[in-house]
Amino acid sequence: MKVNILVNGVPWFGKYSGYECLGNYFPQGTKVTTTYSPDSKLIRALGKGVNMWYNGKLGNIRNDGIWAAYKFLRKGTSHDVSHILYADGNLKLFETFNKKNNLFGTIHFPVSFWKKERLKQLEYLNNGIILYKEELEQFGEYTNPNRMKFIRHGVDTNFFKPGPTQDVNKKKVLFVGSFLRNFDMFLQVYNMIESNLSREFEYHFIVPGHQRGHAALQKLSAFSNVFFHEKLTDEEMLWYYQTSYVLLMPMDDSGANTAIIQAISTGLPVITTDVGGIRSYGGGDIYPLIANNDSVGMVELFSKFQSDEDYRNKIAKQQRDFALNEMDWYKIAGEHLQHYQQVISANR
Repeated sequence: MKVNILVNGVPWFGKYSGYECLGNYFPQGTKVTTTYSPDSKLIRALGKGVNMWYNGKLGNIRNDGIWAAYKFLRKGTSHDVSHILYADGNLKLFETFNKKNNLFGTIHFPVSFWKKERLKQLEYLNNGIILYKEELEQFGEYTNPNRMKFIRHGVDTNFFKPGPTQDVNKKKVLFVGSFLRNFDMFLQVYNMIESNLSREFEYHFIVPGHQRGHAALQKLSAFSNVFFHEKLTDEEMLWYYQTSYVLLMPMDDSGANTAIIQAISTGLPVITTDVGGIRSYGGGDIYPLIANNDSVGMVELFSKFQSDEDYRNKIAKQQRDFALNEMDWYKIAGEHLQHYQQVISANR
């Protein structure tokens, strides 16, 4: 099978991170062509010209993305399947080119993130993939639910794997990312831990510098046991996953969260909230969840991990097993390929 992929990825992801890794794990014999979306003045000018050619119909897509999409769609006729990996920001493409039966798109963001007018554009998404199952019904109100398929986000389990147990620092707490994180809840949890448990913990935030404007993060940055990091390679990220004791990361909402997926695979116990797509990735089954804004409950769970290493290690093993059995990229890529084949057969 020939698979044509369009990537509008996250610029700070490394080679092992993000949904754009999908194309690297298809079975042998699958021919994959990937179109990326580099940004430059020339690319934007070319994209602006394409948008003018289509009478401004692609107006809500960035011009650099329009040029990448134009090149991607031109390749579609020579491939069995074309897949826009980040459909959320490219819905205008489906409205304009929806006659292509084998054009797929993947939804990442939870319903709460979408504006009403954007949700209405989902009617043009004939072959949708969603990375978590909790909101299939809600999205189904705006598109044909029979044309939406739940497939998990994958992870490279050979790279994101546990490190030596002796390298785990019991006092090291990790927090990764900024999108849809509940920073106010984290600040409350931090203050409770500092007041009621111990001041000996160190908290490591991996958050890009331009995303640290939240008031809670500003307050946290003033504390001597809070450390911020950015521009890390995947290898450096892996070291933090392998050497931390827990991932303490309350969420306000979530689709498929990359940090949680990678923590699960490395066997780093996840402490987070019961929101969005968290249960699609083992939440409530292989690791416990806390109601959003229940800071007391989160501190109690944090304390349990600290006081009971056997419990902590049991959760770590359950997470690793889940990653190996349910989220390995080779398994996930195979599920995508099977879905492509089913749609192609149905469209004949």
